[in-house]
Parts: sequence; structure tokens; C-alpha cells
Amino acid sequence: MFNRSLRRLITAYCHNVQKTTDASYELDYRTMLVLTDMTARQYRILLGAETLATILLRSTNHQYHSSKDEQAQERFHDLANQRDSIFTGKILIDMDARHVSIEAVRTHPITHEREKIVHRHALLDTETSIQGLLERLTVYGKSRNVQLLQLIDLNLLSAESAYDEKQKFETLKERLDECAAYRRSMIVYDLDSLIGINRSEGNASTGRTTNLSLINHNIYTHIKDKFQNTYIQAPSDSNDNNNIVSDEKWSVMAIREPFLLRQFCDDIQFTRSVDEIEEEEEENRRATEQIKCVQCDDFYIEQDNRMGACTHHDGFIYNIYSPKLDIWTQRRATEQLMKEDSLSIGSSANGMQTPEQKEYLERMKQRFKFICCHQTLFSGSMMGGCKKGKHSSPNVTVEEWEKTYNENQEYQNKRLSLLRSKGQ
Repeated sequence: MFNRSLRRLITAYCHNVQKTTDASYELDYRTMLVLTDMTARQYRILLGAETLATILLRSTNHQYHSSKDEQAQERFHDLANQRDSIFTGKILIDMDARHVSIEAVRTHPITHEREKIVHRHALLDTETSIQGLLERLTVYGKSRNVQLLQLIDLNLLSAESAYDEKQKFETLKERLDECAAYRRSMIVYDLDSLIGINRSEGNASTGRTTNLSLINHNIYTHIKDKFQNTYIQAPSDSNDNNNIVSDEKWSVMAIREPFLLRQFCDDIQFTRSVDEIEEEEEENRRATEQIKCVQCDDFYIEQDNRMGACTHHDGFIYNIYSPKLDIWTQRRATEQLMKEDSLSIGSSANGMQTPEQKEYLERMKQRFKFICCHQTLFSGSMMGGCKKGKHSSPNVTVEEWEKTYNENQEYQNKRLSLLRSKGQ
């Protein structure tokens, strides 16, 4: 029916053109796509909200403007099997991180051991939505000689008036049965629009929290199971010719929501890339590694670094007995007190300390005070502090922290005020 309508439209178009031009007129490729698009829309043969002809026409426009647009000069990677490996038929598109992960099984040429790997390709700047991905997906399908490409998204469900769960399952079954009837098929899922994410916010002791959960659990389970059953039957010819193949059932999953992506990858145990494995190892290392805080001189792990976890002083130390209220760092002042304590203990043990000297030394122990709160620094006491917040970042050094509070203008002004008061 579609083919007859398209032939009639082409015939009518050429007949009208012949009346106004010469008889040697030939139908060009772009005009053919426009006529095909008109017929496809008439019969509602769509990929999402567009027809295949529209996608091909957009690709033609990109090629036409390639000299002006560097982005258009980039070409998609096709799906030809790599050496010593074959694809599994599973493709995962991370719309948030903007990359495509194509799963394959690689066989070691010597040991013949098999392992799953992932080929990763970056998305283009134009591929920010499912419609923007359709050009890439048609190239993938063409490179594998796919006979049927299906897109299952919210547009399809709306077009089929599938609003309740039963109708959605019926629509899914129809499309899946149609794909099963072809030897080479590719089905594309827009998982975000099909499943949906429920967000709920609340208050907790650690602050504002956000809880995420799936909305359409049954649909999610059904799609997940179908994705896991995706397969590419190995070529029957020893030359590994892509055209000699029994069946290819491709599944493409496009996901934007990071929570949904993590949930899906965990449930199907999708093969991770080397970069993802290294990133996870780094996160685990950070989660267990003890970090020394330069503010409170205590150890912490990154996941426990919350507001209120660190109690510290954020100001420098000044000597109250110094005529100019000399500035000291916390570290240097503590070392000085410990050194004086050691000398005092030695002198006292040898009976070389007079009562006046002992009283003087006790008084001098209290000469260091924090500018932020005027609390006295003692060598043997816990550090404590007048401020509460998060621990310092792992990459902050003691020197950088000391420089920060030494250059605090508020505390510098406070010290000048004390100097003026002392002068009076």
C-alpha cells in the first residue's frame, strides 16, 4: 500500500515537472526523500516523531554543509566486528555522560579465552535527544544490514493510545513480535520516558535528602529481561564474513537519568569499560582512605565529611605578652610550648627551679591565644575549636591553611584593635 502510494506520488510529481521543464529531467536524491517523507507521514510510518526519510534528509544536509561545519565532518563508527571479537547485540547509550557503549566478546588469539569488552564512542554535540540519535542508529543498522529498526518511546505509546499498563504491554508485545519475525532487527528503547523516576525530598540530620525510585516497575522488568535476551548468532563461515549470519537481534538502550542508568547496569550486569573500573576503584579507595584534616589535626574518611564533623579554630595565634602581639601559627606555637615544657620538667627534676621561675613559666604557658575567640592554647590539651564545619580537602596542605587564616582581614583588624587598646 505504501509502495503504491509512493509510486503514484513520484509519477504525479515527475509529470508536473515535465510540463514546465525538459523531458530529460531526473529525480534527485533529496527530492526523493521529501516525497518519501510525505508518504510515510500519511501512513504514520514513524521512528519516534520523525520518518526515516527525514533522518536521511538531515544527514544529507550535514554532508552538504560539511565545509562550513567541522562537527558535520565527523563520521559515526559502524558496527563491523573487530578482530578476534564479535558483538553481543547490546548497546547502551549514556545521554548524561554522552557516550555509547557497545558490548562485544573478545577471544584471545593464543589461549582462546573469551572475555566481554566494551567499545566506547563519544556522542556528537547534536546528539542530545533520542531524535538526535536516530541518524547514528540508522547508520548502525545499515552497517549490520538490519531489516527492521524499531523505536519504542513515549511518542509511540501516545500514537497507540497506550496510557495504562495493559495497553503499554500490548504495544511492546506487538513491536517485539514484529522484530522477532526478522532475522536482523534493531529495537531502540527510550528508557527514561518508558519508566519514569519518582523523586521525593525530605529533611534529615545530615541535611536535605532526595530519594529516587522507579515508577513503572513491571515495564522496567519486562524491558530488562528482553534486553538480556539480546544475541548475535556467530557467523557460520570461518572467514567471519558479516553477511553470513543466522540471526542478529540488536537492543539499544538510551538512558539520561544517572540513577536509572546505575540501576539498569547493575540489574543486567552490563560489561563495564576500563575507565569505569578504574573510576570505581578510585571511589572505593577514597571511601576507605583516611585523610588527615589540617584544620583539626584529626583523621577522617571522605564519605563521613559532613557539616559539623570538624571542630577547629580558623584564626592565627598571638602572644599577649609581646609588645606587638606577635603572630604565631598553631603548629609553631604548639611546638614552642612542648619544648618549654620539656625544659621545665628537666629543670624541676634537678632541683634547679626557684618558686619565682616556676611561677613565671606557668604564666608564660598561657601567653598564646587564638585571635578568633581568645581561647588559650595549651600544649597538652585537645585542639577543639570555636568553629564547626567540614574537614579540609585532601589536597590542602598545612602551609596553605596557615596562609589562609594569617591573611584573614577580619582577624588582622581585630589584632590592630587590640594593639591600639594596649597602647592606651
